[in-house]
Parts: sequence; C-alpha cells; structure tokens
Amino acid sequence: MTQSGGSSRTLLRLGSSLLILAAIGILPAAFVIGFQPRLGLNARLGRHVFAGGLGLASLSILLAVTAAIPLRRGEKWAFWAYAGTFLFVGLPVVAADALYVARGSLWLTVLPQVLGLLVATLGLALCAQDLFAGESKV
Repeated sequence: MTQSGGSSRTLLRLGSSLLILAAIGILPAAFVIGFQPRLGLNARLGRHVFAGGLGLASLSILLAVTAAIPLRRGEKWAFWAYAGTFLFVGLPVVAADALYVARGSLWLTVLPQVLGLLVATLGLALCAQDLFAGESKV
C-alpha cells in the first residue's frame, strides 16, 4: 500500500471511530427521553415518548454498527446511510429543541446535541476524504 493509501485508511478509521462515538452519544438522551417518570405508559403521550426513546436508542445502535463495520470497510452506501440519518433525524431534532425547549434549560439540552453533530460532521468529513478522494468531478 502506498503512503497516501495508508494515510487515507487512517482517516477512514478515525472518521468511523468519531461516528461511533457520536452515535453512542445519543443513547443517554434516548433513555432519559424514553423513561420519563412523569409520563406513565397508561397515557397516550407516555407511550409515544417511550416509543420515541426506544426508536432513538435503536437508531443509535444501528448507526454505531454501520460506522463500525461497513463504513470502516469503505462501503460507500454506509456513508450515505449515516449522512442521510444525520440530515433527516439529527438536524431536525436539534432545531425542534432549539425552538421549543424552555429557555432555562436550552443550553443544557441543545449544547450536547450540537457537540454530537459537530463530532459526526468531522467524522463524515474524514470518511469522505478516503471514500471519495479518487473520484473525478463532472
């Protein structure tokens, strides 16, 4: 393997590691959301919040596995799957929280999400360096 090939694989490994970290970082929030003691499962809202928390936890695990196995192997579909989820779930959740969370707890709620999005953005950028470096622009 050439010197540049080795360094780009290092970028792919580092990028996928950051993406695993960003995905696992969702788990605590998912459990806090899903297991709110104020909302019982006997109420419709409580069941929806519980299901949402479980959905976020499942998504977190799925993203971590996607980054750990196929993306680390260099499979481009895994990059697009992670990036799509990032765009269609991660950004809207941060935007909704930024708009609707009470001002007193806004920074405590949004700051970890923004940091997670920044880590994921860096991870995606590093992976893209490896995955798409040799492609010509049309």
